[in-house]
This record gives sequence, structure tokens and C-alpha cells, in this order.
Amino acid sequence: MDPGNEKGFQLQRRGNLAYLQAPLLAGCGPVVHAFSTRAGGCSGGAMASLNTAFHTGDRYRRVWENRRRFLKPWGFHPEEVVAAIQVHGTGIFRVKASDRGRGSRTGNFLGEGDALITAAPGILLTGYAADCLLLFIVAPDVPAVALAHAGRQGTLQNMAGAVVSELNSSFGADPAAMRVALGPGICGRCYTVGPGPARDFEEAGWPGKPYLWAGEGGVFHLDLAAINRQQLSRAGIRPGQVAGGSWCTSCRPDLFYSYRRDRGKTGRMMGLIALEQGEEG
Repeated sequence: MDPGNEKGFQLQRRGNLAYLQAPLLAGCGPVVHAFSTRAGGCSGGAMASLNTAFHTGDRYRRVWENRRRFLKPWGFHPEEVVAAIQVHGTGIFRVKASDRGRGSRTGNFLGEGDALITAAPGILLTGYAADCLLLFIVAPDVPAVALAHAGRQGTLQNMAGAVVSELNSSFGADPAAMRVALGPGICGRCYTVGPGPARDFEEAGWPGKPYLWAGEGGVFHLDLAAINRQQLSRAGIRPGQVAGGSWCTSCRPDLFYSYRRDRGKTGRMMGLIALEQGEEG
């Protein structure tokens, strides 16, 4: 269970497969969402076992099988995956029904970007992470959904505010009606940065706890989840409509890959969100 946050992501199991879902989003109606763990796959070594990303150096067929296993409980197939090439920015793709499958194989991704939004039913938005936050956003009044990748650079550039604004401008979604769940990411205790990045966040208006604080040996601790929560609040998301962000990828090697902990040689978890088929978009 997401420590101290009953609306946040909670651990679920189906056989060998372990994954997380957030009650806050489950109560939104026709929305499918989940965040994978590293359990239940077929990859080995540093990628053991449910690596879902092609760019990690894992064998292609293993990644494909891992995706198949993770998507099966929700009635999706790897051929339906929609994904962008994540570049730690704030680029946003508005995904149409005709984009189905763009991200299912190497070479057919949407392009470079870090957030996907859609109001089309049955379109499987996915994101990939191993320390960075994934923001799962539901706009039930449209309905529409979004999945955003917010690492250090994306957070510095206010990805959270950008995707909320895009949902509003593209679909007329009301930020006050939106619900947001923050996926697992590296916590502020585990995530340290040097003086340069720390200065960037100070100048951007995030000095001091709970956002940024000095550690030992000239490093600084940075809490990306705390910053994203405040950015979402400033974007118009109501108190109580944001949950999650308490699972630490670095603290839990049994459940999660961590780029920082594993020194770059590791797999990726997948986040997925979609509007169920049969709803008007």
C-alpha cells in the first residue's frame, strides 16, 4: 500500500504478476490504469524480470512477452501500445484513434515527447520509468486521460502544469474536476543532485524543504513528488484530488527498477491508462 495515502497506488497481484493501481482513479468511471513492477516477467540479469522498454539493451522478444503479460489482464495486446520517445522535456502529443499501435515496436513511436493525452476510447497510452514520476491524469467531465513523464528536467519545466493546461485547451477539461495519481518514483531521501541542478530549482522557486535541502558531502536532496504536487495545485487541481508519490523506486529493489540505484543498467516499469471502449470521446 502507498504509505500514508490510501487513495494512492496500492499493490495488487494476479498470479506471478504484481502491479499497482490507485483507488482515486478507479472511482472515475470508465478508466483503465495500472503501473507495473519488476515481478512476473521473463527477462534475466539486471533486467529481471518484467522489463517493458526496448531501449534498455534487453532482448526484443523478452520485452514483447513482458508487455503481453502485463497488458493481458486489461484486455490489451502489445500491438496496441501508444508511446513516445521520452526525452525529459514537456512535449505533449494529442493521441487520436488512428495512432493506435504507434509505440508497439522500435521505429514506430509517435516521436519525441513526454506526455500523451486522448479523449478517444480504447487507446492505450503508456509511459516508462525507473525513478522518474509518471503522472496519471483523468478528466472525467470530458472524459479524457493523460499520462506524463516527469523527471528532473520535466519537473523543472513544469510538465504537470503543462499537461493540465493542454487537457483544458484541447478538450475543454476543467482542472477542478481532474484527478491525478503520481506513480512510484525516487524519493527525496534517495535522490541527490549537485550544486548546479540545486541552483536551478532554487531559482525556479523551490528552495528548502519539502522540495530541496542540503545533504552531506556537498549534495542536495530533491523531492520531485513534492514539487509536482504543488505544481498540480497551482494548475487548479483541487486538494484531495491528487494522490500517490510515496512509493520509492530506489528503496524497493524487490518491486521496482531504479536507474540511480542500479547505476543505469536496469529495466523500466510501464504505466498505462485508457478510456474503456464504448464511451463517447
